[in-house]
Amino acid sequence: MLIAIVVRLVAEQEVLLPFHAGRAVHAAVLAHIGGVDAALAAALHADDGPKPLTCSDIMGGRSSAEGRVLQAGEGCALRVTGLTEPVAAALTTAILTRPSTTWPVADSTLRVVGAQCDPAADAWSGRTSYEALAAAQLARMERPDRQVTLDFYTPTTFKSGGMHVPLPLPSLVFGNLVDRWNAFSPIALSPEVRRFGEEMVAISRYKLESRSVAFKAGSQRIGGVGRVTYRAIGGDRYWLGVMQMLADFAFYSGVGALTTAGFGQARRAER
Repeated sequence: MLIAIVVRLVAEQEVLLPFHAGRAVHAAVLAHIGGVDAALAAALHADDGPKPLTCSDIMGGRSSAEGRVLQAGEGCALRVTGLTEPVAAALTTAILTRPSTTWPVADSTLRVVGAQCDPAADAWSGRTSYEALAAAQLARMERPDRQVTLDFYTPTTFKSGGMHVPLPLPSLVFGNLVDRWNAFSPIALSPEVRRFGEEMVAISRYKLESRSVAFKAGSQRIGGVGRVTYRAIGGDRYWLGVMQMLADFAFYSGVGALTTAGFGQARRAER
């Protein structure tokens, strides 16, 4: 099961949030999961590998010299996704079935006014399965498209060779997506998919800019935001279908590093 939930919030009084609240959102999500399944929350917190959970930054407010300001009565939103059945079930219970009336963000508290898991109500929400994603692309009769365009809405960066690489290069994007897919999906993909991304997928068009995100203790991360079109220069129907399937998967899985802290929110561009 794959799930994406958008939570709508409102400030009841003027509040000052951190410039980047992704880590605070992640902490609150773990607390919500802990209220349903304490062992799962502890495992998600302790796990150093790929995490079956992504969290966005707070979306809304205006920047100031001290942080991000929400005026009294002003709305905002956050997004959380789950990549396994246990995480999706816990998120469903904690956020949709038994929702809290408030949501903590750092030192502030916002009021919850709604949560969506229906793309008809919010295009960033929804649910599906790995089997459905695979069937949509690998079982289709027509030949898959050779190119796909991804929009990177929040800073996207990758850990590669001991460095942070703030560019969504084909090898990094599709290598990261196949790693996440194989970590959580019951349908395993061949490791050769990574080599396909490295050797047979190129960038045909892009419009990117860098964004700096400050963390505590003066550290920062640079990530790329914008649109990139990837084109397969080779490959048969299967390989093209896998490329398209992983592009669909990005909507739920996020792309790159720090996806539990608001980085790597991406999706296929509207055709």
